[in-house]
Amino acid sequence: MNAHSLKVLEYGNIIDMLVERTACALGEDFARRLQPSADRLLISEGQRETTEAARIIREDGSLPLGGIHDIRALVGKASVDSLLQPAELLQVAGTLASAIRLRNFIAKRATLPNPPATEGRTRAGDSLTPPRGGGAGGGQTSRLMEIAANITPLPHLERAVVEAISDKAEVRDTASPELARIRSKLKTLHARMMDKLNAFIHGAQYKTMIQDPVITQRGDRYCIPVKSEHRHGIPGIVHDSSASGATVFIEPAVVVEIGNEMRALLSAEQQEVERILRRLTGMVAVAAPELRLTIDALGRIDFASAKGRLSCDMDAIEPELNFQGQVDIIQARHPLLTGPVVPIDVELGKRFKTLLITGPNTGGKTVTLKTVGLLTLMAQSGLHVPAKEGSKLAVFDQVFADIGDEQSIQQSLSTFSSHMTNIVNIVGLAGKNSLVLLDELGAGTDPAEGAALAKSILDHLVEAGARTVATTHYGELKEFAFVREGVENASVEFDLGTLRPTYKLMIGVPGSSNAFAIASRLGLPDDIIERARGMIQGGEKSEEIIRRIEETHKAATERRQIAERREKDAEILKSRYEHRLEEIEELRREMRMQVAAEVDRRVKEKVAELDEIILDLKTRSQESGDRSRNVESVVQKSRERFKRRVRELKQEVDDALEPEYEEPDEDVVLRKGDTVTVTTFGLDGQLLGDPSDGEAQVMIGSMKVNVPVAVLRPARRPKSKKTEPASEAMAISTSKAGTVSPELKLIAQRVEQAVENLDKYLDDAYLAGLPSARIIHGMGTGALRKAVWDYLKNHHAVESFRLGERDEGGSGATVVTFKKT
Repeated sequence: MNAHSLKVLEYGNIIDMLVERTACALGEDFARRLQPSADRLLISEGQRETTEAARIIREDGSLPLGGIHDIRALVGKASVDSLLQPAELLQVAGTLASAIRLRNFIAKRATLPNPPATEGRTRAGDSLTPPRGGGAGGGQTSRLMEIAANITPLPHLERAVVEAISDKAEVRDTASPELARIRSKLKTLHARMMDKLNAFIHGAQYKTMIQDPVITQRGDRYCIPVKSEHRHGIPGIVHDSSASGATVFIEPAVVVEIGNEMRALLSAEQQEVERILRRLTGMVAVAAPELRLTIDALGRIDFASAKGRLSCDMDAIEPELNFQGQVDIIQARHPLLTGPVVPIDVELGKRFKTLLITGPNTGGKTVTLKTVGLLTLMAQSGLHVPAKEGSKLAVFDQVFADIGDEQSIQQSLSTFSSHMTNIVNIVGLAGKNSLVLLDELGAGTDPAEGAALAKSILDHLVEAGARTVATTHYGELKEFAFVREGVENASVEFDLGTLRPTYKLMIGVPGSSNAFAIASRLGLPDDIIERARGMIQGGEKSEEIIRRIEETHKAATERRQIAERREKDAEILKSRYEHRLEEIEELRREMRMQVAAEVDRRVKEKVAELDEIILDLKTRSQESGDRSRNVESVVQKSRERFKRRVRELKQEVDDALEPEYEEPDEDVVLRKGDTVTVTTFGLDGQLLGDPSDGEAQVMIGSMKVNVPVAVLRPARRPKSKKTEPASEAMAISTSKAGTVSPELKLIAQRVEQAVENLDKYLDDAYLAGLPSARIIHGMGTGALRKAVWDYLKNHHAVESFRLGERDEGGSGATVVTFKKT
């Protein structure tokens, strides 16, 4: 991306804001390296990271980034066989523990809701929105989880460090059996040493020779302070003397041997500690590849957290991105402005390629220019932008900007020359997929020549296909924007009452200088103002035209806003009624299922009674073969009659729950008071008056709407039915019954009990009309699954069965498909 544009658009300030929100140096490095990109994959991933992090921050307050250290140097140190100290090893172990905690935290939030529709979805390759699917509940796969997947658990390393090194960064006695032995012996020798020295300094023999009855250390030797004149009276080794020479420090001969032993043990201890640290350092070196992946992932997550926190602090949104050069930002705010900021709406690239903002200075033109540029850079950096939901931004290959007074003293260039040098570079590089931002185009030279140059430069950029936003106070350019195809006027609204800009951008309206009006209100004599008007040929007429355009634009804007509000109210009403219709339909389905379940229960009771009768008949039919065949015939006829009665009963239930409708007569004349269907909304309402002039007023709920007569149809009416005695099915429908679950759990049941439960469930599920069911039997030894399969093979209602897929329980479940009733 163009370095000059990044500078003048103050992109570096956004980076600083991002750095402030990182938790450690790992994330800070990623933040400082952030640059806008034109790569759709990088932008998409960056926006997903920001969106997920912002959602987590809003829901949970923050990501758990505590306890993470920048251990890159420590890993490098271990890799070159340089010994890590206990405190450094604790940093490695602590970072590993924090990394796993962070990964588990993110794993619990591993899906996002489906993304909103993005403009350009219908054109292949245009949309930056990732494809739907991949997560629970239809959400997309979590980008943060993709990053966190690189965090590698190293429990053996973490455990080895924690077991060997204490929280105080000291090697534990238990770090090795040898170290435990050495330190145990040291403690014993130390105790013996103290006993002997205490006996020595408190004994009567040397009491007068000792300066103070205390034990001191000189180096690694234990000594007592002796008066200098008695240095030869106490047998031992002199290790030091006081600064005055009045005291010497003597290691008594009785403890010299113990001191020698302790010194040897201390040396052995140091060697054993070094061996333990070298072992742990070696483990870090071996795990260096995994550690580097973990460190990188931690840095990326810290960076994503900073982006999410910046989004929350700015009350920003994820913009809809496209590659068609279309910009439509709603209620955008410049991210670096503080205090109350007037939001602006800006569009570019759809109806016109160049937006020319005219009007007086200090009116907010430059802020608009910078807002468009900086928000574009932020979006292409994977950052959210401070605007309203639904805002669209384009992805550009390059963003060029010429903004502000850039006079170069060193190069002895004037303001005009400095700007023109920059513009020459822009004109040479800007292409079809470029965004060009030009502030006060043509300023700093003769007005006539400057205006002519500005027109020519804008002409060139339009022909090159670049998207351009330019500001100017030249009146000639307003007329240019009116006649040049692809160029649109805009201005920042100015309040003549307060003589202040409102900072509200008005697209389609050229800016008026308001010089005469401002001068008059400030007290300039009228004769001077009138003389000035006369000096401008056609000026008064032009100003009047601009004012009329402004008034027309305001009136059109107000009408559009009213229409948008009405449309929004109609959409809300439509949504509300559709929701109510769904609730009614759901209630009808529930009632149908309840009635069907009750019917099935009654049918099962009758089946049981019939089976008892059949069993009794078979028991009595043992006299002769002919009689047995007669019984079988009776049984068969009884079954057929019973099935027919069941079908009739179900039909009665269906008729009761599914009333038919009469289709309305299309040629009927609609009158006041008729109930009609508004086809565009799919809602019913009442005509408030006879239709006239092709329109009609309809009351839909509590809202009156005017609609074309062409979209009205007479509402459907339920078919009239003869009054009949209540059937058995209608009596059943009034009772409350439960529904059959689509799965049966048999885990931990004995085979006999499981088969009995399976038999009952299959009948219930089949009669309830379930197309399939899942039998959960677990894996275990396989005995329960075998029993289930053996039973399913011979069941009259089973069409087929198979092992479950991976997401259906795998070999621990069997999916049954029922025969069609």
